[in-house]
Amino acid sequence: MKTSLTKLSSSFLLLSFSLAVYAKPVAQVTEINGTVFVVTPEGKTSALKVNQHIEEKSEVMVEEGATVTLNDYYDATYHLTGGSHLKFFNKSVQLKKGKTWIQSVNARHPLALTTANAAVDFWKGEFITTFDQASSRSQVLVVNGEVEVSNVLDKNMKYTVAAGTFSLIDPEVENGIPRTPTKVGLASLNKALSEFKQLPEKIKATEPRARSIASVEEKAPAPVKKGEIIFISTNRLPASVSGSAHKYYKQKVTTKKVVDARPVPIRIYGTSYQKTEPYVAPTEAPRQPASVQSVTPDAAKKMPQTSVLNQEFGESLKKHTAEQPKYSKELEKLIDDLKSY
Repeated sequence: MKTSLTKLSSSFLLLSFSLAVYAKPVAQVTEINGTVFVVTPEGKTSALKVNQHIEEKSEVMVEEGATVTLNDYYDATYHLTGGSHLKFFNKSVQLKKGKTWIQSVNARHPLALTTANAAVDFWKGEFITTFDQASSRSQVLVVNGEVEVSNVLDKNMKYTVAAGTFSLIDPEVENGIPRTPTKVGLASLNKALSEFKQLPEKIKATEPRARSIASVEEKAPAPVKKGEIIFISTNRLPASVSGSAHKYYKQKVTTKKVVDARPVPIRIYGTSYQKTEPYVAPTEAPRQPASVQSVTPDAAKKMPQTSVLNQEFGESLKKHTAEQPKYSKELEKLIDDLKSY
C-alpha cells in the first residue's frame, strides 16, 4: 500500500511538472520603462523583464509613470501606460483598468478586446481603448482601419468605428448602448497617443491644414505687425459713383474761376465813381469814438479807398441833415407860440 501511494505521488508531481513545462505562451515583452509586474495563472507575482514570455491567463500590471510594450503571436502589438491592468488570453485580451494602444497587422485570425462592459472585435487596424473603473466607462478611439464595438451583454447591437472616429459605452448613457461613432480632431488624437511616448512617423508629420480650392495655389500671407496701419492707394471708385453716373456729374460739376474785370458803377448820392480793378467787396470799417476829429485831405489820400468813401459819405449826410427841417412849419409855429408864454 505504501508503495502504491509513493507511485501515485510521483505521477502527480510529474503531471504538474509537465503542465508547467508545456504552459502555452501567448505574448512576449519587447520594451519596458519603469516597473511592471506579471501575475501568473498560479498566482505568483514577479517583476517583468524584457524578452520575457507571457503565459495564457497571465495578468500584466503597470506601475504609475511606467510603460510596457508586448507582442502576441498573431501580429498584434500592445502598448500599456501607467496604472493599466491587462489580462492575456489566446487571441484575446481583457482590459481591467487603464489604457492600451493596440496595433494589429493581422489579417488571418479574428482578435478581440473586452472590458467590464465593452467588446471590441478587430483584424488589421490600430486603436486606443480606455476603461475607467470608477465610472465603468469604456472608450474606443480608432487611429487606422476599423473595429466593431458592442456591449458584452448584447453583441448583436454593434457599431463599426472607422479611422478618425471614436465611440464609448457608459452604463449611465442609453442603457450602455454604444454611442454613434463621432469624429475626433487631430489635436485630440495626438494628445491621446502622446501618453504612450512613441508616435508613428506618419502621425508626427501630419499637421492640420485648412481646406482650400484644389485649382488655386494659396500662399502664406506676409506677417503683419500688431498696431501697424497699412494705407492702400488705389484709383478705384466706389460702386455708387463709378460708371455713367460718375461721368454725368463730372460734366455738370466743374470749377470755374470767376474774374469780372468790367467797371462796376458805384453811386453815392449823385456822385459817380468807376472802378476798373476787379471788384472786391468792401470790408466793414471799424467804429470810431465821437471825439475823433475828421481826417484832413492829406491824410485822406494816404488812407485806403474804403475809408475815403466813408468820410465823404459822413460829411454829405451831415450837410443834408442840417438843411432839412426837423419839424413841419405848423409844428414849428406851435413850438414858437408855446415858448413865448
